[in-house]
Amino acid sequence: MNRHCSLIAAFVSASMLAACSSGSSVGEAEFSDADRRLKSFDDGAAFYDALKQALVAQAADQPYDLGVPTTEDTAVLPNAPPAAAPEAGDSLGNSDGATGGGSAENEVTGTNVQEQGVDEQDWVKVSSDGSLLYVLDTVYGNYFPGIEPLPVEPALDEPLSTSIPAPQTAQTTLRILSLDVDAPDATSLNEFSVDLNGRSAEGAYLYETDAGDSVFITASGGGFWGYWDDSTAFAGQNSVITQVDVSNSAAPSVTGSFMLDGQIVSSRRIGKHLFFASRYYPALPGEQPWTQSAEEVQRQLEETELSSLLPQYTTGGSDESTALVDPGECFVARQPDNASYYSPDIITLGVIDLDTLELTDSECYLGASETLYASPNAVFLATTQYDYSTQPVAEDGLVIDVENGEFPGDSVWFDPRVDTDIHQFTINNGQLAYAGSGAVRGHLGWNPLRKPFRMSEHDGYLRVATFNDRQGVDQSPILMAILKADGSGRLNTVAALPNDSEPGFIGKPGEQLYASRFLGDRAYLVTFRQTDPLYIVDLSDPTSPRVAGELEIEGYSDYLHPVGEDYLLGIGKDAVAAPDGGRGDGRGALVQGVKLSLFNVSNPAEPTEVQSLVVGQRGTHSQALEDHRAITVQPATESHPLRVSIGIDVNGQTFPDVPTPAASAFTYYPWSYSGLHGFEVQVGADAGIVSRGSLVVDRASSNNNPYYNFYGRDRSVMVNDSVFYIRGSSVYAAPWDDLANPTPAR
Repeated sequence: MNRHCSLIAAFVSASMLAACSSGSSVGEAEFSDADRRLKSFDDGAAFYDALKQALVAQAADQPYDLGVPTTEDTAVLPNAPPAAAPEAGDSLGNSDGATGGGSAENEVTGTNVQEQGVDEQDWVKVSSDGSLLYVLDTVYGNYFPGIEPLPVEPALDEPLSTSIPAPQTAQTTLRILSLDVDAPDATSLNEFSVDLNGRSAEGAYLYETDAGDSVFITASGGGFWGYWDDSTAFAGQNSVITQVDVSNSAAPSVTGSFMLDGQIVSSRRIGKHLFFASRYYPALPGEQPWTQSAEEVQRQLEETELSSLLPQYTTGGSDESTALVDPGECFVARQPDNASYYSPDIITLGVIDLDTLELTDSECYLGASETLYASPNAVFLATTQYDYSTQPVAEDGLVIDVENGEFPGDSVWFDPRVDTDIHQFTINNGQLAYAGSGAVRGHLGWNPLRKPFRMSEHDGYLRVATFNDRQGVDQSPILMAILKADGSGRLNTVAALPNDSEPGFIGKPGEQLYASRFLGDRAYLVTFRQTDPLYIVDLSDPTSPRVAGELEIEGYSDYLHPVGEDYLLGIGKDAVAAPDGGRGDGRGALVQGVKLSLFNVSNPAEPTEVQSLVVGQRGTHSQALEDHRAITVQPATESHPLRVSIGIDVNGQTFPDVPTPAASAFTYYPWSYSGLHGFEVQVGADAGIVSRGSLVVDRASSNNNPYYNFYGRDRSVMVNDSVFYIRGSSVYAAPWDDLANPTPAR
């Protein structure tokens, strides 16, 4: 679409918009064909010049020209390495997507991850043989031994524009417990205090080798405030990756650290390599950046050694710092057409060898990144480009209420051109190679843990599902794009949905994308407003995707998990339509208890819901709905079906009557109890979901406050027929066949 047409007027009719389009139908997915390749420079001086211009332009809030030609200085790509198999030492996990593996003797569940062979950080890890449990516990407060107390708040008469809220201090403890699978029981072996200099631990990786086992803890801190799209909010951020040798559980020790400037956006472990993306804002000394004029910034830059603006890193607690990036090899991202300037942040994609804790490779660019998705073959960094200068309006001047599905008259969404930029870096034996960049129409949503699930790399193609930036009765709320690197720095869109030959919408007007899962040659997408449509997209021919089937039921799924070849387990919430077409909870529906659904997808043209099970009534909550790592799955064996455990804070009855009567659909029920719930999922002739009970850790009847409800951090681990429930820092154990009789908290 011609972007200038979108800026002509604030009141756009459907006919006017069609006149501005490039000939595609209104329902067709339109994707940017702008050149999004990262641009390279001749030397470090040119990169410094671009960085200076970006900082000055940010202060002036004026467009700038980096002086980078669109062709001559395009990044010259080396021969891109072929897609590699997972590296030696990878924990490939099982067919159901859980990593952590387990020895030949024990069935051990690990962290529930998106991609097999790509480990994700979490605050709970278990050894591959199921004998040891590692739990990170962080306590926040104003003072801890060895940690400076929080500074006194500024006086009321001090201008708020010159002060940054003080970071909250944090103390992290690594608990190590021995697991007795036969009893079952857990015994605390050590509570090791880890000095992260007051930073908050974000998660950990367990790395097991013949030479010994280590836990690598990631943490960021130092002064974040504000919002993601405000780069100045990241001034003063720094991060650390700390290695704790746990070979001797009775005497763990910190054996290494990797400290870097900037915030770690996200990370993944593949074999012995830790891949991380960091965001660094090169703050100048003196007044805070939002108080400086362009002239002041220009003056400071003339007086500043430019090499000091680069992010640095140190290892092993050394005072000697090294530049995290080489300015002569950095790129710069394309400035968005609808932005006055591009973020002057330095994005680094780095690789750390966990055997040595050394930086083995890094790529960098001037721009932005908000999420990381990794397959065993490549890492993708993505960021959304918004233009908030206008609001959607109808022809009569009324704002379109998309949230409630109100699209008055012959109106369409005012086109702010929301795109998502994506940069691909190929992995080969711990080395990175820039493969290309592209853009897809729309955005990846708002939940940072769901954003990576909107992307999937398969056989060299990147499949992406996005929220449409345009909403209306003639617009598909969800878009699908398939991209492929062409070897010259471009991620080209080879296909998109909807299109002229496949015009069917994904979702109905006003719906949003909840669960998304790419499995082999299929994509499973759940949209929701009043009901839960499950869409199956056939991706077997990446150049010609199609919606193969659709199923509409009550409620929605936040998470989808494969169960064998022909079944899919959905975990989400039950919901009923609001009476008389009302708003309900904001989407025309009233959300009820936690819902598990088993889908038969053997025939993608006719998917069916085999069975559903609702736990709790309105007000019930589970962390599993927001964080896939709170779901534990033990694959089926000859002796038992697939097992699933999730923590649930139950309000009202455990198993209420379904469907919920309209008269009580609005009622919020008081908290009843909290605990880990176990389910078995059977496929085949006896397909269905069976509750195996719950490991209850707190009840309203034993609590002074009957409405008490603590949404604690929930994780669980299964080893053979034993279950270990971690809520906060407490650990409970019980047999799978008798969850109601756990051991006391450990």
